[in-house]
Order: sequence, then C-alpha cells, then structure tokens
Amino acid sequence: MKRGLQLLTLAPLIGCTDLLIKALGIGLAGLLLIPLCALLLAPLRTRLSGHGLVLATLLIGATLVSCAELALQLFSAELATALALFLPLLALPCLAQALDEDSNVKRAAQAGLLFALTALTMGTLREVLGHGSLFAHADWLLGPSATGWHWTASLPLLTHSAGGFILLGLLFALLCHLNQDDAR
Repeated sequence: MKRGLQLLTLAPLIGCTDLLIKALGIGLAGLLLIPLCALLLAPLRTRLSGHGLVLATLLIGATLVSCAELALQLFSAELATALALFLPLLALPCLAQALDEDSNVKRAAQAGLLFALTALTMGTLREVLGHGSLFAHADWLLGPSATGWHWTASLPLLTHSAGGFILLGLLFALLCHLNQDDAR
C-alpha cells in the first residue's frame, strides 16, 4: 500500500483521540469495520475493477459506518455524540484496503488491529499528557459510577488537533527508529 494512502487512513485518529474513551470507541469500530469491509469486498474484487471497485467500497464502507453509528447510539449516546464527526472517516481505511492490490482479509485484520492500537496509544498519551487524567468520561462506557483519575499537571496543546499531529509524528519517528535498529 502506498505510504500516502496509509497516512490518510489515520485521519480519524487526529480529531477523536483526545480522550482514551473516545480512542477506545473509534479503535474498536475500526477493528471491526476494516476487516468486515475487506471480507464483504473479497467476492467483488474479481468482478469489479477501477471506479466500480472504488464505488462498491465506498458504499460498503458507508453502510458499515452507518450500522456502527446506530449500534453506538444504542450502547452509549454520549460516546456516539462525541464520535459523530469522525466515524464516517472510517470509510477511508476501507477505501485504502480496496485500492491495495495485495489486500486480503488477513491484511485487513492486521490493518484494523494496527488502527486500534494506534488509537489507544494516542488516546492514552494525549489524555494523560494533555488533560492530566486517565479514563475521563469513563461513565460513557461504564455507567455513572465510574469516575476519572485526575492529575494537576498537563500539556493542553496535546488535546487539540495540532497536538494530535505532533504526537502522531513522534510515534512515527519512534517506529522508524525502532525499525532502523532492527535492520542492523
């Protein structure tokens, strides 16, 4: 898969990983939707190509995202409201899987897992460093008895989109450094 296309699939993570609970929600949605889209698209790959495959992927992705939005509204209205702008962007990783000629369900499952792990990592770091808390708004998933842990120090920049870009860049730099050490 082309690197630019890979980076485009991370677009939903910039806006909705300022809290770990939101990152958990988008990560789980991506973990389910990306492989499911690849599974539904597999029989169509032999019959469609070019624009037809792209259109089919967008329709499948949009349908799956709509189903995920409805399920999330039933489960947690607060979390659904917090993720409402970002869930439709999950069609981008689905589209990336369709445009990758070497894609299969196994690779899509790996991409979904990587998406979820990246979301959880960014959500944890941005909440701890930016808000000075962990599991803020945990009541969205665990009910009213759940409370967050709060610290007094924070870096508010990391709670904004610019902070998300900075953190994502630092994570990529760390990954490149680790891959460089493994290659030696």
